[in-house]
Amino acid sequence: MTDPLSTAAVAVGKDIATGASKGIIQTLNDIWYCAYGHKWDEKVQELRLRQTIKLEKLKKDLEQKIQVIPNENLQEPKLSVVGPALESAKFYMDENEIREMFANLIAASMNKSQADNIHPSFVEMIKMLSPLDAKNLYFLSSLQDETISKIRVEYENGGYNDIYNHIYLGNPECQDNQLMEPSIDNLIRLKLIDVSYDEYKNNDELYEKHRTNPLYLSYKKQEKEIEEQIRNILDLLNVVDQNTGNPSSDAINSIKEKLENNLKKKDIVVKKGKIQLTALGRNFCKVCL
Repeated sequence: MTDPLSTAAVAVGKDIATGASKGIIQTLNDIWYCAYGHKWDEKVQELRLRQTIKLEKLKKDLEQKIQVIPNENLQEPKLSVVGPALESAKFYMDENEIREMFANLIAASMNKSQADNIHPSFVEMIKMLSPLDAKNLYFLSSLQDETISKIRVEYENGGYNDIYNHIYLGNPECQDNQLMEPSIDNLIRLKLIDVSYDEYKNNDELYEKHRTNPLYLSYKKQEKEIEEQIRNILDLLNVVDQNTGNPSSDAINSIKEKLENNLKKKDIVVKKGKIQLTALGRNFCKVCL
């Protein structure tokens, strides 16, 4: 009898596998057969072998972590924690930071001294973290740099516009705000950290690195160059008016007004803020990092 899962996978592969997509479809088929145990070929066996080696490494890592737990603190782990953690860990063998967190969580579940710190949601939280998220948590908990900032344009009328948000410089391995901002958003979403721009650290010197941040300096330089170009355009329009002796048309006046409004920016500032681990985040770091 033909297996319906196998038939479905092959049918999909034949329908959409064209050109460069063939390699991706083959990878999908390999993973599919590994997951469901159908049609073993050399490629699948190789994939399975690599997975077995990595799982064995996870097992040894766990044994080492358990061996350092004092005998009086050893306890039978909760299946509700260990079961989902082991099941999930097999899908993260290639992501060292995430795999390590699963191992730490499993080991902690066998340690009485960690019992009060473990929350059932930790397994799902780990699954929702990227390696960058994990590193941000690590550096926040270890280096305790609680400064964060945003780049804000303030206008004369009291309005403002935030150009860059969540500039966190506490991770020495990543300073790219395009990567950092969504990572911080995710950690906020998971209630692992709190970020506020209504309060900040009392020591202003801690924010000096934000004021000398290349992102801030380059944006400020760029805005100055744009303002200079606007002034040059306005000067040119005024010279044209003087030479022709004719009043500007409504369209030209409208352009002038818009250009002049762009020059009404009050300042480009570093808006100081504070980033902190929540109570849940502190426990998560104690257990999983």
